[in-house]
Amino acid sequence: MNKVSRNRKEEQIKVKLSSIIQRSSSNPKFDNVTIVDVKLSPDSSSAMIHYSVYNPSIDVVEVTNALNSAGGFFQAKLSKTLRSRNTPRLTFVFDKGFDHANKIDRLLSQINLSSDPQE
Repeated sequence: MNKVSRNRKEEQIKVKLSSIIQRSSSNPKFDNVTIVDVKLSPDSSSAMIHYSVYNPSIDVVEVTNALNSAGGFFQAKLSKTLRSRNTPRLTFVFDKGFDHANKIDRLLSQINLSSDPQE
């Protein structure tokens, strides 16, 4: 599979899986889950799904375990919407990018800048 078609398939999985998680899942742990990125293996047999949670009070380990437990359910739903020969095995991983950006933003807001730019 060339790079363009792999990127297209990753984006397609991202969009469809986001929809499946929000609409077809009845687990309340998935309410704040957002799919950030999808990385397919070279043979497209497995996909690493990077997700984020916008509620800092949610236990990320618990959500990750629940998502990975429901991976078969998501894979079955995904197979009905994808037009491909095989559906990749899904593995969910928490993406710390947003948390890291929020931490940097808080640190920058704590810096007191002097009123005189000459100092």
